Amino acid sequence: MRATILWIEGKRADGPSFIPGLRKKGYVIESVPTGKAALTRMGGTDPDVVVVNAASMRTSGKRICQSIHERMPNLPIVVIASPDHPLTNGECANVILNLPFTVRKLVNRIVPLLPAEEENLMHAGP
Repeated sequence: MRATILWIEGKRADGPSFIPGLRKKGYVIESVPTGKAALTRMGGTDPDVVVVNAASMRTSGKRICQSIHERMPNLPIVVIASPDHPLTNGECANVILNLPFTVRKLVNRIVPLLPAEEENLMHAGP
């Protein structure tokens, strides 16, 4: 199973781009420039996780996360925050990563949020 990530990144992304590294690891990336575009795309796509690159939009990303939770309350969200607009864990996202970090760290935070694959799932009990 290839996980689908809805990636929200502004046009002013002057930091590192993690998309090529995630694609190389086998993830399907649907990229949009705004939170509004993400809500529109969610109608036709069923992402496994959403990544909000708030650092590229020069915002905290809190309103985008709230809008996504209103539409799909169980969808996990990862926020990439900049030191200029800090967030605390649990405030609006499942995971908050503050720049700088590596693709490996991002993958390590995304993997636990993804649905379990049937062949790797163990059932216990009735």
